[in-house]
Amino acid sequence: MHLSGVTEIAAARDRVWETISNPKKAAASNTQGQAQVEKIDDRHYRVTVAVPNAMMPMTVVLDLALTEVNEPSRIAATVAGVVMGGSVTGTGSIELAELNPKLTRMSWLADATLGGMLGAFESMVQGPLQQAAEQGIASLKARLEAEEAAAEGAGEVEAG
Repeated sequence: MHLSGVTEIAAARDRVWETISNPKKAAASNTQGQAQVEKIDDRHYRVTVAVPNAMMPMTVVLDLALTEVNEPSRIAATVAGVVMGGSVTGTGSIELAELNPKLTRMSWLADATLGGMLGAFESMVQGPLQQAAEQGIASLKARLEAEEAAAEGAGEVEAG
């Protein structure tokens, strides 16, 4: 299953990088469910997400490993876990391009494989998962743009 998207964020690339390169900060933007991130070491995390609006509310636990960190332009990771008795494995990456000092293009992609009984439903869940990912990115974008605007406002007050 392949998911991807591109969005432009009205925020400095360094601000976007600071958030996406820290799984705890990135999870704070999740509005679709409650996410908890446990740091195991600098490259490994355990992510627990409560999914309340699924057909059956469930909790998903994924092990995330950062596989590539090229500050401030690219981050990649693998994930593995079990959902409803079936394995979930995947890879993903985010690339950041500075369009101007206060505008960043974020391109993201994820490839996932669902095992067990879920594997039979992969084509059915791709659309809802793409939509959920886009909503998560939109949430992240709104948060980063609000932080950028607040920082600019504070800078104007200090300068004035």
